[in-house]
Amino acid sequence: MLHLIALASAAISSAAAVSAAPAPELREVTWVATPTGQDIANVYPPTAVQAGKSGAVLLECKVATQGSLEKCAVQIEDPVGLEFGMAALELAPLFKMSASAPDGSATAGRTIRIPIMFSIVQGD
Repeated sequence: MLHLIALASAAISSAAAVSAAPAPELREVTWVATPTGQDIANVYPPTAVQAGKSGAVLLECKVATQGSLEKCAVQIEDPVGLEFGMAALELAPLFKMSASAPDGSATAGRTIRIPIMFSIVQGD
């Protein structure tokens, strides 16, 4: 039986390193909510499942006042053409971070890049 396992990379951990602008660069965030493995499996592109393909996406988003993400865009999608970018955009509303970064700076209005990995694992 085929089991879907989708992993959002290290950016989902509570002390995730991310790229962001403007200065000072946001190096870490505290996630209040992130997509679950089931959330990611729910948006896994059917064409990719049928082809047995894994994928990776780099989303770039603005952080809204309440820590949610807005104005998200796909920066990198690999492989192209299997709709991993669209799947990652569907996950964006499920991310929420603290209003303050661990260094005490505000997160609202800043840009964050979130890598998301999609993988299919064969299981029993």
